[in-house]
Amino acid sequence: MLLSLIGEQPIPNLLPIRYLNPARNLLVYTSKTKERARLLRRLIGGHEDLREDLLVDAYDFPKILARLQERLANEETVQFNLTSGTKMMALAAYALAVQKEAEFMYVESEKHHSLLYRYQFQNGLPQLRESPAMPTLITAGEYLKAHLPGFEERGFSTDERGNLSEGGLFEKAVYQALTQHGFDVLAGVRPAGVEDQIEIDLVFRVDNQVGIAEVKLGGGESGKRGLDQLKMAGEQAYLGTYTAQFMIVAAPRLYGRAQGLAARRGVTVITLPEYQHAKPLPPVAAQRLVNQIYQRLVGRPAPNIPLGPQPSAAK
Repeated sequence: MLLSLIGEQPIPNLLPIRYLNPARNLLVYTSKTKERARLLRRLIGGHEDLREDLLVDAYDFPKILARLQERLANEETVQFNLTSGTKMMALAAYALAVQKEAEFMYVESEKHHSLLYRYQFQNGLPQLRESPAMPTLITAGEYLKAHLPGFEERGFSTDERGNLSEGGLFEKAVYQALTQHGFDVLAGVRPAGVEDQIEIDLVFRVDNQVGIAEVKLGGGESGKRGLDQLKMAGEQAYLGTYTAQFMIVAAPRLYGRAQGLAARRGVTVITLPEYQHAKPLPPVAAQRLVNQIYQRLVGRPAPNIPLGPQPSAAK
């Protein structure tokens, strides 16, 4: 059994579950993170009503420990993922791991990679067993499903007649450049339950790292509007703070106060002035786009991937 403490960020729980593939999973959640636990159950299998999982107090250490001891009294082999949950939940789970001399683990996911630090007890003290870099274990769609009750992929922006708008054509050019270089990309994502308040032009994944982008021709207030969309999508209730944010623009610069806003909000701005209306990105622009995204997401240059045929992507 793998015990996972459910907090606001679901990916540090999902990755070890996928990597270790335990026979059973126990999700330990609070009233505040019940929905996160339900979304995770939807991805890993089991009852979405959480009947096989455990609701605990968020901050009362003795109560949390008592609940864990009762639930795991007859479990001989348990592994503890201590990455998420509240600090009191992690302390209680660690205390039980000490009692059982059970393996525990922690996921490092803030430095462009997903390392799984696994500890075992020797002579009563925890020793680092290994810290492997986990391989790619999720898709861009699964990343969204772990955070959202649902989403719709609507494709590129269109005009009132249903044809691709000028902005939609630019979105398509960026999409094609990314897919040609091996990215997992979704276009025109609308999270469920927020009406039309949030639309994300592109969602893309490299390894287990995911970014969202607003793709704008530039000029006027488009930069400010795009940054506002990124801010809403990156809120804790939606995709959270670990999702990297990008502004991809055709204009040489963002106009007005959008430049300063991007810097203050940690948004990576990528300019593609080489773009020509309704044409694929020139190779030099596509390579710059890919390299800057790779550097932000995984901290390394993009691999040299031979370009295949130009995808149709008729969205």
